Amino acid sequence: MAIIEKAKLGDVREDGSQILLPEVETVIKNARTEVEYDDDDHAASDVADPNTDTTDDDIQRIVTIRVLKGVESQGIA
Repeated sequence: MAIIEKAKLGDVREDGSQILLPEVETVIKNARTEVEYDDDDHAASDVADPNTDTTDDDIQRIVTIRVLKGVESQGIA
């Protein structure tokens, strides 16, 4: 299950303009079995579970950053 942090307004620059932080999507999964985890704790519990052969090397994080397109883009998607 993907963890999505929505785009939001960040700090204000010295010129008074606001910084728009991008939307970030993170997928945590087992690269061998393709099982997706709900969060880092879920992945860590799979690694710690003696009934599985999952190791830290099997855990994969895929991060996608979505930003607004164009120099004059405004608003939050």
